[in-house]
Amino acid sequence: MEVRDLHPWPRTEAEAVSLQHQLRDRIIIDGALDRIHLIAGVDTAFDHIANLLYAAVALFRYPAMTECEKVSDWADADFPYIPGLHAFREGPVILKAFQRLSVKPDLIIFAGHGIAHPRFCGMAAHLGLWLDTPSIGCARRRLAGQYDDPPPHKGSSSPLYVENREVGRVYRSRHNVKPIYISPGHRCNLADAVRYATGCLQGYRVPEPLRAAHRFANRARRNCAGKNLEEDDDIE
Repeated sequence: MEVRDLHPWPRTEAEAVSLQHQLRDRIIIDGALDRIHLIAGVDTAFDHIANLLYAAVALFRYPAMTECEKVSDWADADFPYIPGLHAFREGPVILKAFQRLSVKPDLIIFAGHGIAHPRFCGMAAHLGLWLDTPSIGCARRRLAGQYDDPPPHKGSSSPLYVENREVGRVYRSRHNVKPIYISPGHRCNLADAVRYATGCLQGYRVPEPLRAAHRFANRARRNCAGKNLEEDDDIE
C-alpha cells in the first residue's frame, strides 16, 4: 500500500501540538461510507528494554469477518509517551507497517481516538489523513470530554462531548463490562464510525480487527525479544 508524505515528524511536544492545530481543519467527518469490503485493525506493542515499537495491521473481509492478511514492522521509539500525542510516537512505525500491505483497506480502525481529542486530532484522524483512507478511533479509555455512563447492558451507548461538540459514542460492547470509546477519524461520520466498529464485534469488548492486530503486535515483540510465542497476550 502506498503511503503519502504528509509532513515532517516534529521532535518536540510544542511542535507536535502546533501541528495538530494545523491539521484539524483538514479532517473530514461528513459523508456516508458505502461499499466497505476490507477493514484493517491497527495496534502497537512496546519493548521497554530495547525502546522499540512494533506495529501490526490485521486485514479482514467485511461483513464476513474473515482474516485475509497480517503485516508488522518495527522502529525505535523516538518520541516520548505523551497523552494526546500518541500519533507522533507510534505513527511512523504504523505507516511502515501499512506499506507492507498488499491491498489498500476500505476502512481502518485504530486502537486510539479520532476527533475525541482535546484538539480534535487524535491518532485515527491524524493517520487517516496520512493514509487518505476512511478511519475510526476505538479506544479502551477516554482521553478527553464528558459523558454519562451508558446503562450496563450490551449495546447501550451515550454521547461523548468535547467543548460541547459531540465527537463520539461511549458504547457498551459486553454486558456489565467497561465501555469502548468510538469516534470518527477522517473521511467518516459519527454514525458510520459506530456502525462499522460495532459491526466488527465478535463477542469481545473490542472489534475483531483490533484484537487480531493487538495479538500480532505482541507476538512480533516477543519474537524479536526471543520469548515464547505461545504466551499470547489478549484483550477482551
